[in-house]
Amino acid sequence: MSSEPMPPDTTTPTYGAEVPLALGDLVTLVRGTTYKGSLVGEPGPALLGLGSIEPGGGFRDTDFKTYGGECPAKLMLAPGDLFAALKGATKDGKMIGSVARVPPLVPSGRLTQDTVKLQFHHRDKPTQSYVYWLLRTPQYREYCAGRATGSAVVALSRDDFLAYPVPAMTPLRAKMAELFDEIETRIALLRETNATLEAIAQALFKSWFVDFDPVRARQQGLAPEGMDEATAALFPDGFEESELGLLPKGWKVCAFTETIDVIGGGTPKTSVREYWNGKLPWFSVADAPATSDVYAVSTEKHISELGLANSSTKLLRVGTTIISARGTVGKLALTGCPMTMNQSCYAFQGKAHDSYFTYFSTRRLVEALKQRAHGSVFDTITRDTLAGVSVTYPDFPVIQSFERVVQSVMERIRENLFQAQTLSTLRDTLLPRLISGQLRLPDAQAELEGALP
Repeated sequence: MSSEPMPPDTTTPTYGAEVPLALGDLVTLVRGTTYKGSLVGEPGPALLGLGSIEPGGGFRDTDFKTYGGECPAKLMLAPGDLFAALKGATKDGKMIGSVARVPPLVPSGRLTQDTVKLQFHHRDKPTQSYVYWLLRTPQYREYCAGRATGSAVVALSRDDFLAYPVPAMTPLRAKMAELFDEIETRIALLRETNATLEAIAQALFKSWFVDFDPVRARQQGLAPEGMDEATAALFPDGFEESELGLLPKGWKVCAFTETIDVIGGGTPKTSVREYWNGKLPWFSVADAPATSDVYAVSTEKHISELGLANSSTKLLRVGTTIISARGTVGKLALTGCPMTMNQSCYAFQGKAHDSYFTYFSTRRLVEALKQRAHGSVFDTITRDTLAGVSVTYPDFPVIQSFERVVQSVMERIRENLFQAQTLSTLRDTLLPRLISGQLRLPDAQAELEGALP
């Protein structure tokens, strides 16, 4: 980025000065309504509530629940529509005012009682894009924080939201919004690629360890499809009875805990400042990635080396499986970089010195573990819960062969996530300049091109 920024656009007011327009001059708000819980999960549009918005802004790609009940047209959302949260689920205020744009992967959505739709007076894509990115700037976040009300749950009033000053959309600002759209598109493409790659690895795991396709092929005297002779020879050529039904000869039925080393997490004392804001990522359930992302490559909070030394947590190597075990249970991640975790999580490292076999095995056990979770206040997965689940366990050479086969696919997923993180950092660095007007677009475009190989 050039050290000689373009002079501010003096033809339009900057943030904080008197401006000719407020957000309410461009949009009205449509508030969502409650819905019948008995119809959740029925075929219909996705329910887009607080969980579908990233704190601070952006669409959160998650497992959406659908709704089969009444959905009036005014409550419906289509790709490209903007919706926002005027209240937060927590006291920190990070959610209030946060805006999201419905992506193409969600063909239709429905507002909930926690979200509002921005209904533009005039639907033109450049204006909608400009407003979307304006409401992602740190200046807008400061505006929301300064007008938050409430003690138990903070909120932003409808009037304050609509009163937000909108600097005129100059040609420079329009071009900047286009640049941010391009960054968002590239991030979305990386995530779509990851979803495809994850599906490939998941399908191979299912073929080998659930459907036992190589064993069935050998039983019939056939060469397993897509497998070299040396790998095929690692699989037995028949089945035998077990407590879980017919399993490949020689494979064991054992407790899940016999296949992994279980590691607990911990939290350094929050009262000791030296323990926090260090360089070590500290994982909590809030950092769990979307399913297709697989890896956690960053966390909201970090601790220091001193904090690590003075807590019960440990530094986890890359490729360790983490599962949330208290409160919101069953959220999974593979560590994409060395990191620590809090006491509400467990980490699993495979006895066969594996990463991917343990991760995909755990994914298949999540529902069983959630059903066995218990607790008087919070649902909790305990070590006894883990020990109470039986699994099919192949010989070490088969596991290690699976690791080798999927390694390139899994590493590609990890690399794509780091590239997406780089693009997100670039976007967040440039966003404040949407209002200030201080940007040299050629330099920004060059930096965008250099963000990907």
